[in-house]
Amino acid sequence: MKTEIPILLALLCLTGCVRQSLEPKVTLHNDNVLLPTIAFSTSEESDAYIEYWPKEHTHRTQRSRHSTGKDHRIVLLNLKPSVVYDYVIHTTNPDRTTNVLNFQTGPLPPEVTQTKKQVIDTTQFDGYILVRRLSPTGVDVMVDKEGDVVWYHLYDSVVRRPFTWTANHTVLSVYDTSRIVEYDMYGDKILDMELEDHGIPNMLHHDAVLNAKGDIVALTHDSVRMDLRKFGYAKDEYIRGEGIMVFTRDGKKLWDWNILSVYDPRDYPKRKVDLTHSLGHSNSLAIDSDGHYLVSFRDFSEIWKINSSDGSVIWKLGEDGNIQLDTAGYFMRQHAAYLNEVGEIMLFDNGDRKIRSYSRVLSFKIDEAAKQAEVKSNVILSKELSADKMCSAVLVSPGKYLVCTSKKSGIISVVNDNAEVVWRVDLNSPSYRAYYLSDPFSFANASQH
Repeated sequence: MKTEIPILLALLCLTGCVRQSLEPKVTLHNDNVLLPTIAFSTSEESDAYIEYWPKEHTHRTQRSRHSTGKDHRIVLLNLKPSVVYDYVIHTTNPDRTTNVLNFQTGPLPPEVTQTKKQVIDTTQFDGYILVRRLSPTGVDVMVDKEGDVVWYHLYDSVVRRPFTWTANHTVLSVYDTSRIVEYDMYGDKILDMELEDHGIPNMLHHDAVLNAKGDIVALTHDSVRMDLRKFGYAKDEYIRGEGIMVFTRDGKKLWDWNILSVYDPRDYPKRKVDLTHSLGHSNSLAIDSDGHYLVSFRDFSEIWKINSSDGSVIWKLGEDGNIQLDTAGYFMRQHAAYLNEVGEIMLFDNGDRKIRSYSRVLSFKIDEAAKQAEVKSNVILSKELSADKMCSAVLVSPGKYLVCTSKKSGIISVVNDNAEVVWRVDLNSPSYRAYYLSDPFSFANASQH
């Protein structure tokens, strides 16, 4: 469905070029008020692009993707709601530019996550923050350094928690326990795969990422029966073993692994076996610089590095791990472990309600040869920014960290090494995690200035 927006022709024009009248029409791509589409035709085959800017901020000029042919349809990105934008169309055959035209974006739909600005310092970062609302209608939202929504994608139903920003400028999601979907920045679906259609019975959960080859790497569950009477369970009890699976975009399974191949729960204390979740309860998956997998096991309070070829455990980081670690680095019930831009393993250290009620931002430099870990970042968060479940912490720049705190609602904040909040926006719904994106729109813009 396309919604037409009236076009107001401005009297202003740029100098130094020949003017042309193309009679463009403005519609909405995928009914998204932040994805206006400019459609026009040229008399000859031509290369065309659009320059656009907020009417009140002429210095914020952006360029669209180029279009080639006679009939052009160009979608604009990185816009704010309820704002008047000026734009000009450039064509190369002939080399002409239109007069300045304009349109106004509409208000955000009520289903889109709302932001409430608390602390806004636009000098703290230049990028964008990606968050997700789960229900009653799922939506992914990008917020800029001014705390404004500049992009969103609405789903057609409730969505699950796992979502990942990919190097292809797409959002990859575990949409259901056997379904993977991927959308691009224009809200167009580029992948929708039901694993059951390909004979893959494992249950997906918590995370899915793309590897360097573009294959999908996901966390899975695989239930087996085991004698767990020593823990007070049955002789033939079902236990869900955490797993990893790699499969192509067309559903061909390439590799899989299960924790039960390297870990027998009957050899460990009772506190290590919690059938209310799954064995270890893995809650995040990342790929190390050497291609091996980093898995966060919440119930173990450990990060494991797993060999992506033979499935062996290379090391375990945590109080009971085999990497030497100072007690200051012991973490509890952690989430969102990943390899940050400076080569450190960073995570949100949730803590525990009874043992340690506050949360932290932690990062480690691992010396694999010496089997030692050095704590690099250790930021104790305030009670308001702490949470015993969910959440994430990512590096924005040296000494600055994006913290996503999710309870009944959500808080996205940037804190420094002293845990001082230097930027903060509150959300009207929680997000499982947040991503810091340095320039998610660069793929679409020919240039920015």
